[in-house]
Amino acid sequence: TFLSMSAQPSPSPAPAPSGTFVFPFDKARSDVQHVFEVSNMPFDGEWKLLKENEQCRVYSRDIPDGTGLPEFRGVGDIDGISPWELGLVMRDYAFRRNWDNTTLQQGMLANPEPDFWLSYNLSAPSLGGMISARDFTDFQFARADSDGGYTHGGSACDFPEVPPLKGIVRGNNSSCGVRMQPIPGAPDKVRLHYVIRSDLRGSLPRWVVNKAMGGVIADFYAKLQLNLPK
Repeated sequence: TFLSMSAQPSPSPAPAPSGTFVFPFDKARSDVQHVFEVSNMPFDGEWKLLKENEQCRVYSRDIPDGTGLPEFRGVGDIDGISPWELGLVMRDYAFRRNWDNTTLQQGMLANPEPDFWLSYNLSAPSLGGMISARDFTDFQFARADSDGGYTHGGSACDFPEVPPLKGIVRGNNSSCGVRMQPIPGAPDKVRLHYVIRSDLRGSLPRWVVNKAMGGVIADFYAKLQLNLPK
């Protein structure tokens, strides 16, 4: 069952936003544009291949902004679904909880305007516990593109009603998201682009982050394809 693009219920109780909180709408629009632009970049020497399988390829690149945080990019085709339908699936947190075992909890906290929402994600530990659980609050936007596809994007948003959990590291996502790109001549097939740059915080070696992110992104593609709604 696909949910409305502009009205998805939260899968868990969510606090009402305070009257003084200002949602970063312009930043979310900028995040979507960043995801769209990255998805159009050529795979030249800037991008290094991390992982490849039959479902997708995962790359990373360094961004010289002084943070030392890499950006990750996945690309692969999803069969049996249109871009519009996949756009709805990506926002259906209740459906994703059934198969996306990279997260322990995820859902929508607030939906201040159509196609803008505040999400919460508590990630599961990875690499045998080398990376402990992290949680994230991101403000996101879904945009219909002129090519008939859809792009979702967002970044970290400090929402006062959802403070960090005791014992859980609060991660910080820079501009990240997904693009559902139509494939000419294949209405039931989508080229899915996945873009993420995240500060997981804590003293994590670069190789650990690369291995974890490469595996998480590749697994996401495979499990999404296997678990598409019929």
